[in-house]
Amino acid sequence: RLGHDIRASINATELARRRFRDIASISGLIFKGYPGKPKKDRHVQASSQLFFEVFSDYEPHNLLLLQAYDEVMTFSLQEARLRETLARIRSQQLVLRRPAKATPFAFPILVDRLRERLSSEKLEDRIRRMKLELTKD
Repeated sequence: RLGHDIRASINATELARRRFRDIASISGLIFKGYPGKPKKDRHVQASSQLFFEVFSDYEPHNLLLLQAYDEVMTFSLQEARLRETLARIRSQQLVLRRPAKATPFAFPILVDRLRERLSSEKLEDRIRRMKLELTKD
C-alpha cells in the first residue's frame, strides 16, 4: 500500500523512465554504437523511451521495467527507510500543547498577519519589535 501511495504522489513513471535507460543499456536491449563511434545520447534516450512505453503499455510485468521501478523505490526514494520512519512515527505518542507565546514556526504566519494590518509603524519596525518580544525570556 505504501509503495502504491508513493508512486501516486510523485512522478514515479518519469523517474523509472530515467532508470530504465541505464538498465536497458546494461542489458543490451539498446545499442549504444560501435567503439569510437557512439550513438548520440538523444538517439539512445529516444530508443529507451520507446521501449519503456511499449513495455508499460503491452508488457507491464517485464522484468526490466519492474527493475526500473524497483530501483526508483529502493535508491531514489529509500522506501525501506521511509517505512521504518512511518512505523516509528505511528508507535509514538502524539502530544498537543498550546504554547504560552508564539513559537519560531509561527513567525512567518504572524508576519503575514502584520502585513494586512494598517499601522503608522513600518513593517520592518513591527517585525523587529515582535522578534524582541518573542526572544526575551
